[in-house]
Amino acid sequence: MGMKTVALPRLLCALTAMVALPFFLTGCSDTDNDVAPYWQSDEPPPAPQFETRPELDPRTQIWIPGYWGLSNAKFYWVSGKVIARPDPTAVWDAARWVHHMYGWSFQQGHWE
Repeated sequence: MGMKTVALPRLLCALTAMVALPFFLTGCSDTDNDVAPYWQSDEPPPAPQFETRPELDPRTQIWIPGYWGLSNAKFYWVSGKVIARPDPTAVWDAARWVHHMYGWSFQQGHWE
């Protein structure tokens, strides 16, 4: 009986960590400390808004396009911005909403 009592708290702790891990990992690819949360929606996001891109030095800067955020089941626009390129060969994979069987989920942008 003592083994079962010890094993249950460990199992619950491991399950909690597995469930919480994706929420903590959303910040692993943040840009200049802006961390986008994990979002899900039953509805698709609106079409992207047009943004004017400033002139850049492509060796040292990159344009991060804007995207639709989600708060209280309402979409809001997060404006694009210029950030420093960490390496001349670094490639930015832009944030986007992805359709799944269960609805839509947000994938945060990250460097490749």
